[in-house]
Amino acid sequence: MDLKAIGYIPVIGRDKESGSEYVISVIKRRKSQPFGIWINILLLAATIASTTYVGEILYAGYFGTRFSWFLYLDGFLYFSLPLLIILASHEFGHYFVARRNRVAASLPFFVPVPIPPLGTMGAFISLRDPLPDRKTLIKIGAAGPLVGFVMSIVIGVIGAYLGTVQKPVVVTSSQVTTLISLPLIYNIFPVIQIHNVHPVAFAAWVGFLVTAINLFPIGQLDGGHVARGLLGKNAKYFSYAFIIILVVLGIYYVSWILFAIIIVILGLTHPPPLNDISKPGKKEIMVGVVAIALVAICFSPVPFAEHVSPNLATSDLTGGNYFSIYGNPAFNNDSMVLTVNNLNNYTIPLSVTIRTPIGLSAIPSFNETMAPLEKESYNVTVWPTNNSSLGFYSFSIGVSASTIEKTFDRNVTVVSLDSNITANNRNPFYTDKTAVNLTLSNNGAFALLDVHKFNSSSDFYINGTTGIGTSGNGTYLMIPPNKDITISVVFFNLTQAAGIVLVNQNNPWKAMIIFYIPPGSLQYKLLY
Repeated sequence: MDLKAIGYIPVIGRDKESGSEYVISVIKRRKSQPFGIWINILLLAATIASTTYVGEILYAGYFGTRFSWFLYLDGFLYFSLPLLIILASHEFGHYFVARRNRVAASLPFFVPVPIPPLGTMGAFISLRDPLPDRKTLIKIGAAGPLVGFVMSIVIGVIGAYLGTVQKPVVVTSSQVTTLISLPLIYNIFPVIQIHNVHPVAFAAWVGFLVTAINLFPIGQLDGGHVARGLLGKNAKYFSYAFIIILVVLGIYYVSWILFAIIIVILGLTHPPPLNDISKPGKKEIMVGVVAIALVAICFSPVPFAEHVSPNLATSDLTGGNYFSIYGNPAFNNDSMVLTVNNLNNYTIPLSVTIRTPIGLSAIPSFNETMAPLEKESYNVTVWPTNNSSLGFYSFSIGVSASTIEKTFDRNVTVVSLDSNITANNRNPFYTDKTAVNLTLSNNGAFALLDVHKFNSSSDFYINGTTGIGTSGNGTYLMIPPNKDITISVVFFNLTQAAGIVLVNQNNPWKAMIIFYIPPGSLQYKLLY
């Protein structure tokens, strides 16, 4: 008589009192109320949507493609479809072997997770009958991972090929990138080795990871079925040992601790099959050992790892003057050029902060982003705020390019034109000649003129009638009250504007200015 057909199930085990005799019990079969197939269809549709969404992100990142609705089709074809093929193969491996061994099983239930990096937590089937014996435990438990493993290799070969013919356009746009750890299987089968993680290759990698996790010999995971079939009730010690391994691995990858907690909550021990006496045959033992061995070659102890690329941005500040001539349209501003070079292959944030004391004004500080390998120049300008701003000032320009900080400290002296001192009756005096003879006239009190370079390109030599020769800072020209002196000036830099600032020590922050303006320069166009 077929007891199952009339709602009963035979169970064989050892007598607890004697410990050696076998006892056969007949128990009533628990009636199950399976969900309708519409639940399977809804979950499959939701998982297709969630994995397609993730696939769209992976595809766009790999190919550097801007968003369009066609990206969702690419996301489905290049990630969702191959991943679902692997997961479905895994579950149908369980399903068909269970049905072949007269164990009722549901169709696969897919689990959607609408966030990267996977878009799903996999799939499972529901076994609606107790497992009859240890042989069947091994066969059903190993079938899914073995089929999923083979399908992952097939998808891996396709992904590796696509990764060689479809090179990534944008490697990364962020300093922090997520790396995946390749398990041993990639060394065993060089044909699936990857250098560019194409979305299809990533789907295969997920397949290997799912295979390894399902084969953990714990509780009622696939590996728990196999271990219970191989070791009988002693499999529980295998479960305890593996939980300890997961906790230790959790030191390096915290998700394993969370996973271990979930497994402990669900139960570490596997319920016995109906026939817990008969041992598995050699074929089942071989299948079980191969299945458990797949953990070693498919498992990644740290599946995902964040990698922070070194920041290789540089910045440089050029130009600028030592003096600002208040009210002069050509030389009122102190203008510099800030050059920032993003040497990284990722986008970086750039922040430029100009700090000036009271009396100086500057362009506003600004923030922006720099594209990978972008080099950009920015004009930075400071100027006296008003006619009370005469004096010596220190200011700084701070540059923050991602994690690199740099500060440029600069000085500027703001002066105004001395109305009592002229050169050939002019102040300032402009010339486009490199050598000039000048008459310096003093229409006021005694003048002690401190000689300064206007900027770094001001290369000159002054020779006076009194025998004084100077090339710049730290020397003086003296003009008695209401007297003239004659000087000759030679400018040596022929390509850039150069200036001589004669600061009257007896009339603070007042100056006589002599400028050489190269023909064709911006200042030349403004002044001539």
